[in-house]
Amino acid sequence: MSVSTAKLFLLTGDWFDYKGKNIIRLIGTSNDLGAVEILITNNKPVFFIERDTILNPVGKNFFRKETKLKNFDRKDVDALYFNTQTALQKYDSELVEQNIKTFESDVDPLRRFLMEKFIYAQIEIEGEAQKKNNIVRFINPKIKPTTVNPEFVVASLDIETGLNQLYSIAVHLTGRKGEIKKVFILGAQLKKSPDYISFHSNEIELITNFIQWFNEVDPDIIIGWHVIGFDLLFLESRCNELSIPFNIARSNGKVTLRARKPSGFFASITGRIIIDGPSSLRASFFNFEDFKLETVAQELLGTGKTINPEKKKVDEIDRLFAEDKIALAEYNLNDAVLVTDIFRKTGLLELSVRRSQISGLFIDQLGMMTNAFDHFYLPLLHRKGFVAPNLRDIKTTEHAEGGFVIEPEPGIYDNIVVLDFKSLYPSIIRTFKIDPYSLLMKDKNTIQTLNDYKFSATEHILPDYIDELMAQRKDAIAKGDKQLSQAIKILMNSFYGVMGSYGCRFYHPDLPRAITGTGHKLLLGSKDYLESKDYKVVYGDTDSLFIKLKEVGSNDGETQGKLIAEELNNYWQTKLKNEYNVQSYLELEFEKFYEKFIITPARGSETGAKKRYAGLISKDGKKAIEFVGMEFVRSDWTKLAKEFQEELYMRIFSGEEVEDFIRKTIKDLKEGKYDDKLIYRKRLRKEIEDYTKNVPPHVRAAKMLREPGDVVYYVITERGPIPIQLKYNDIDYNHYIEKQLKPIADSVLGLLGKSFDSIAGSDQMSFF
Repeated sequence: MSVSTAKLFLLTGDWFDYKGKNIIRLIGTSNDLGAVEILITNNKPVFFIERDTILNPVGKNFFRKETKLKNFDRKDVDALYFNTQTALQKYDSELVEQNIKTFESDVDPLRRFLMEKFIYAQIEIEGEAQKKNNIVRFINPKIKPTTVNPEFVVASLDIETGLNQLYSIAVHLTGRKGEIKKVFILGAQLKKSPDYISFHSNEIELITNFIQWFNEVDPDIIIGWHVIGFDLLFLESRCNELSIPFNIARSNGKVTLRARKPSGFFASITGRIIIDGPSSLRASFFNFEDFKLETVAQELLGTGKTINPEKKKVDEIDRLFAEDKIALAEYNLNDAVLVTDIFRKTGLLELSVRRSQISGLFIDQLGMMTNAFDHFYLPLLHRKGFVAPNLRDIKTTEHAEGGFVIEPEPGIYDNIVVLDFKSLYPSIIRTFKIDPYSLLMKDKNTIQTLNDYKFSATEHILPDYIDELMAQRKDAIAKGDKQLSQAIKILMNSFYGVMGSYGCRFYHPDLPRAITGTGHKLLLGSKDYLESKDYKVVYGDTDSLFIKLKEVGSNDGETQGKLIAEELNNYWQTKLKNEYNVQSYLELEFEKFYEKFIITPARGSETGAKKRYAGLISKDGKKAIEFVGMEFVRSDWTKLAKEFQEELYMRIFSGEEVEDFIRKTIKDLKEGKYDDKLIYRKRLRKEIEDYTKNVPPHVRAAKMLREPGDVVYYVITERGPIPIQLKYNDIDYNHYIEKQLKPIADSVLGLLGKSFDSIAGSDQMSFF
């Protein structure tokens, strides 16, 4: 053994009770030491009870200690410390049966250990180090927070299979250990084959050699395309069937893989992080026509798979396995490399790391925003002298309200500027000091929100934390750290939703009401002010105002928008200071200028449709249309519908005729000129057999395929929905006229005093 120090980025953590002790296990990665395991063998799980509670400690394995803390009823509390989490949970259940209230008994011991030390996914340790296999172990080292820029070993994993048979496994390894390409494939050794291919006579040999090699190269992170729901689940299944231990975890840990209803998959591998490409892209707000590897790779990288996607993929892979194993290995490896390149291009891994560092959550827990709130809030609340309730004791009344909408006025407009409140809800929290502790202390230096909820001007936690995050984000933007900026934005924007959620121990209806109600007042107050200055507000939604300018010169739409934003900021700063005695952190900023703008009526109504509009803007000297909430941006509408909508709106914006265009589109459609643009794409949200009461078209199409996949591509024929993989020559053109072209056209033609039927003919162009 030797005394060592190291800085680690934490990958996974867990706890377990062993021989009467609660053990905390952390596994991280060090740029110097590689994989590091930390065992804390002296952890004492704890919860709190009111001091006047009389307990019978006989036979109970806990230590009671007086504290300086109070609960939210301002009653003194004591701490009960246990040797194991099992003992804590058992005694907590006994107290519940006796109607004795406990506090924070539902806080995970690992989470408490990290949060109370202010550890945010990165630590510095000092202690005696012992090398064991591929991992360096520390037992009860000194621990303190730090910052670290981790360099990971990343394995992009991809497999190819036949019918319940593994053909090959490809891994593209990058990062701290350099680049390694490897393919394990089933089959006899070929004389001339690339060095990266290893041949194996049977599946047992293939998988066993893969697992051994995988543990030797010892990746920190596994990435892939549906890597949990397909690759890892398939490998685990084959291991079970072939009696092979699926030991790909670090430190003899667990591998847990399972499907989660209604859709999605869960994976946990001790000491390693798994990041799936499609789900991570969706969570990071990327949009593509679909999330197939070929589609995303072509759009982001300009390259794609080595097998033509138009061919029947399954049949082609079977053929390559039988006839050309080297080509199959190249195809398999190419897919793994594409995933690596997509992660690099998008910064997905860097964003996950930054989100972990800013929230304190492990990378595989980044969606658990109530835990992120607890992580920063509970330790600070304790230092203010209070403990928090258990989640089970929270009385819930109503969900958080949505943002306020100023009713849109249907019409075709010239010269619309859009102004946005920058980080509206975090700014409201900062301005009016809204947070659970401030609500608790509202009688001390009271201030009021615009909708009359009271908080303390001086006693608060969350507003100060947002101040810190805002400063960090400003610095990140200045340094060009897009991932950190985005991570902070995601965290800040979660606070409102968390405090209004039934899953939050700090839930109180006054918190979301104060925030959304103030947002309503700000939007309406801004509208009133603008209209007093003879501006027309045609629409407003949550944090945005759409304002019609009075007069616009050749290029001063943006200039006017910025001046209006500055004027409104001055108005609110003065009003809030004079009438509410608060410093305004609210900031309206110019978002964009639309030369032309359309708000369509809601279907079957004369009022405007919310969150549905289109605007003409100039980009790099070219005209372009931005669609919001319309068919053009929806993934489940056909390519024909999207192109038709874009051309129709461009003609309207340009003052061109539309009637001949509509008639020609219908004629060309019926003549088969758009057959390649009539494909629907719809995602399966659950297993096919789970669709029972209502079986939508895409499910009916999916049932015709042996392997439908997650997304179904189909057309509507005179026989109904048919997947594109099957033959068809009887497209139902009237369906596409009625269900694709007509709704798009009628949503806007009414503003011109026209209708689709009047243009096309009520018999749908039967004269063609």
